[in-house]
Amino acid sequence: MKTIHILATAHGTDSTEGRAAINLVRVELDDMLRAHGGSQDTQYQVHEAYVDVQSPNVDEAALALPKEELCVIVPILLSTGFHTQVDLRRAAKNSGIAQVRIAEPLGPDASLAALQRARLEQAGWSPGAGMVVQGSAGSSRQDGREDMSQAAALLEAELGEPVRNGFVAAIDPKLADLAETEQPSFASPYLLAEGFFAGKMRRDIERVSPGTTVAAPLVNSHDTASARIIAACALNRVMEALRN
Repeated sequence: MKTIHILATAHGTDSTEGRAAINLVRVELDDMLRAHGGSQDTQYQVHEAYVDVQSPNVDEAALALPKEELCVIVPILLSTGFHTQVDLRRAAKNSGIAQVRIAEPLGPDASLAALQRARLEQAGWSPGAGMVVQGSAGSSRQDGREDMSQAAALLEAELGEPVRNGFVAAIDPKLADLAETEQPSFASPYLLAEGFFAGKMRRDIERVSPGTTVAAPLVNSHDTASARIIAACALNRVMEALRN
């Protein structure tokens, strides 16, 4: 039987809740891959890795894999950026694995916009609430910033309301500046789980627009359905990488 190794690579966080949420995504991905490979002469093994904060880092994890078996590095990351274009490529190049492929990031994707809507509805949003600001982490790369803007466009289509994207990092347009100017009723994190950026987003908006309700990030550790949506995106990216 052929084995394909799936290196499910997240950012990493100090947040206990954020870690549990990402672990749940990885568990759901493992279940989906087992089901997908059940009728074929292939088995999948899912491994954890991170680009920052947590261990094992993606370089160490890739080096530890068998050199003669196919590996797909799938980013559990929402957008293109330094981590996908530099960290993951470096890990693949230095791994010594004969066949290694790097999948695309999770987003932008309409299913993520639908999950953002669900989080907004849980926070009290309903149609007619007016413009929503989206908070994304930010990227030093133009292609990453474009991904986040495209995610805002998908959310706008999902909500039927104007959506403007701002960056939680110190990159223009800054989320705090946007919230201060617009004073929106609701803000939607384009963030996978609890962690540094989710906490900073809440603090920044509370400081400049205390009337704005900030929805929860996409995944939490008590919501298997949300983890399954993220895992389904990752599964699609893995399959795309294997076809190419």
